[in-house]
Amino acid sequence: ADLLDSQRSEHLRMMRVLTDRKRKGDLADQLICDHALFHLEADLRWLELTAARLGQLAKVVAA
Repeated sequence: ADLLDSQRSEHLRMMRVLTDRKRKGDLADQLICDHALFHLEADLRWLELTAARLGQLAKVVAA
């Protein structure tokens, strides 16, 4: 859970950096930032799903 929280925090930090760069950048920067932001959003969804399933994972590992 701590690792997932750490990853989530880092993803959110990076998303803020990219969003700022996107706001200030030209069209090429905007497209590059959009690409990276979409990947980070997908990673965040996976992190949330994984965090929600940690209880299930613990049961499987203990079995």
